[in-house]
Amino acid sequence: MKQMVVVCAWSLVFTLFLPVFCWNDGGTAVRVVARQTLETLAPKAAQNLALTKLFFGQPIVFSAEIAAESGISAQELRLVYKFLGDTKIDVPYLPMQAGMRIPGYARKVDVEIIRVQSDAKREKIVLWKQIFEPEQIPPDFILSQMRVEPTSRAKSTLSSECAFTVRTIKVDFAKPVDAQGENVITALVDDLQVSEPSIDTAATHLAFETAGKIDNALTQAIKPANITCTGFFNNGFFLINAVIGKLPKVSLKGKTLRGTLGLRLSVTLLNRRASRSAAKEETIRVPILLTF
Repeated sequence: MKQMVVVCAWSLVFTLFLPVFCWNDGGTAVRVVARQTLETLAPKAAQNLALTKLFFGQPIVFSAEIAAESGISAQELRLVYKFLGDTKIDVPYLPMQAGMRIPGYARKVDVEIIRVQSDAKREKIVLWKQIFEPEQIPPDFILSQMRVEPTSRAKSTLSSECAFTVRTIKVDFAKPVDAQGENVITALVDDLQVSEPSIDTAATHLAFETAGKIDNALTQAIKPANITCTGFFNNGFFLINAVIGKLPKVSLKGKTLRGTLGLRLSVTLLNRRASRSAAKEETIRVPILLTF
């Protein structure tokens, strides 16, 4: 019984320290440690790599401190990637890696981190691999040229509505959709699919003032259901007409409309080369300060 206990104890010790003994035993040790995954050798770097996003027309970019975290010499590491249907591209690993631009046909990108050991056998070990599906960069809204103008022109006329126009909300649609070598192909305005704008009532807060004081009767008459808008889109710009309806029938002359109008906008960029799309949906908070 004592012999069995002693044998088990030595077996446990041998198991726990076997990697150390192997490490000190030349080539065998290196092969045992190297076969661990990157998630084990460099977990932070592996997580950064896994969370990377790739975009059509943009260079492949990876950022991960594999060598510093794992203790593996950077000279032993290689980055290998392949676009769908193409041959593999094998380059030295760098902490900040920028590769070729992703063409529209590359619906998938196979990526591997390879370790080429510096021993006599020059054994190649795959430390990490992942298949990425490139995405389309969505369009953006640019508000630097946005302006608001009153359209209720008949100031002395009694009216039950207040109208104004929001002009020059720009859509930045010229995003990369494809690449031919280092030449980038960008989207055109015809590649946009534009939805009708709507009022975001939760982001809309408006009030009427008369002589610098809140006009309670008019302000309380502003109801979310009575605020409407229609939109026009031309050559990359929105023009939106907004109307506050069902107000007490009064003249707006000398009155000020102040607050925020929430406009819900949605545009989709269609990448026909890659059969992919990307939508941009956003509530534009338009500052309103209009005196009629």
